[in-house]
Amino acid sequence: MISLITLVVFAQIHHFDFATIPSPQTAGVPFQITCYARDSLGNLVTSYGEQATIFVTQKPQYGSIPVTFNSGIWQGNFIATRGDSTYSLTCQDYQAHTGESNQVNFLIGPPNKLLIILPGESLEQGIESGKSGNALAQAAGVSFDAAVYLTDYYSNIIDNRDDSCHLSSSDGFAPSGGFSLNSGQATVPFTFRTASQQYLIARDISYPSISRDTSTAITVTSGPYGRLLVILPGETSIGGDTSSITPGKLGVPEDQHESQDFMITVYATDTCWNQTYTSGGQVQILSDFQFSNPAPQSLDSGAVIFTLNFTETGRVMLWAEDNATGFESYNNYLNILAVIDTSVTTDSFLVYPNPMGIGTNTMVFAYYLQGPANITFEIYDPFGNLVLKRDWSAGATYAQSGMNRFAWNGRNDKGIRVASGIYYAIVRAWTHTATVFNKKLKVGVVW
Repeated sequence: MISLITLVVFAQIHHFDFATIPSPQTAGVPFQITCYARDSLGNLVTSYGEQATIFVTQKPQYGSIPVTFNSGIWQGNFIATRGDSTYSLTCQDYQAHTGESNQVNFLIGPPNKLLIILPGESLEQGIESGKSGNALAQAAGVSFDAAVYLTDYYSNIIDNRDDSCHLSSSDGFAPSGGFSLNSGQATVPFTFRTASQQYLIARDISYPSISRDTSTAITVTSGPYGRLLVILPGETSIGGDTSSITPGKLGVPEDQHESQDFMITVYATDTCWNQTYTSGGQVQILSDFQFSNPAPQSLDSGAVIFTLNFTETGRVMLWAEDNATGFESYNNYLNILAVIDTSVTTDSFLVYPNPMGIGTNTMVFAYYLQGPANITFEIYDPFGNLVLKRDWSAGATYAQSGMNRFAWNGRNDKGIRVASGIYYAIVRAWTHTATVFNKKLKVGVVW
């Protein structure tokens, strides 16, 4: 019997009806509405107490709330988010009964934030995020246009302001700068330099209380192959760096010794020194100094490694050239030291040059082991403070039978260059049965 009565009650409702909503209203500001359940003759259905949804007729994403009627009426606050537009509200229950309000003009809310729209994204006024779509990847060194808007909280454009703004990015090598809005918007050209995930940041200079915006993530890829970069021992590559004396890399080249082989890496990069994956070509190493002149090699996934040595001492220069494209690296410099006679094979512990810092940035410690042994190498300052410590297992590099040479670049364990002065170097070697080597030397550093 109860089910039958319920069906009869539900059958009485025909549509919904709204009390007149005053116009205009402001996007994002609550306003009161009253909605009625009516029968086919327009009478209030006082027995109606069901759930329904009230939403913006134009697009539900501009405002939607669930409601529960009481005696055929629902009254409460509603927030519509699309400004600078005229539209109505709709009420609908799960049985598809509907009703529509009068048309209301919605004004834009107060200025609240800046909004960045990237290529591939579209502006969506009336929603909090303000955007749809996916940002397109950009290439390092290639300019693209970003759109910047001044909006209310729900991304409606404030078109009566010409604020001064600033655009920067997560890319430490990319230039940043100011721009001005024109009627609340601007198109700003920007160029990334570092291939990585990056972001743009916009802030309002005229009104700092306006919320800044950080864009969605942008995938920045390396540009086309356009340069060669030589990485010497002691250096590391760093894409995006176009301003330093040795762009595209960090570090100080480690001193090498005459007629002793060392390896260098040559990268094919874009114009911003980001590594590319180019293959082919014929890269060769060139120098005006006497060296082993290794044979040209082909790039493989944007890199090639050469083994070479110089047969004269002093500060030498080398560069790389791609015979196929004509691309050349800039000139690279490193010190080639004379090899000190270390033929003594008993308890030798030699250091050269000593002091370090006069014409060279590296000090070499040479010691002889009659067999593989565990090694602890330590450097202390005159006050007994530990500056550097290295441990090597027997048979590893610097812990092998015969002559071992360890090059120190004058930096402590934190990578900070030590001050000029006197230091003490200690080498201890041991096996599972005994200590086989324990030597101490006084060394100098002069920068």
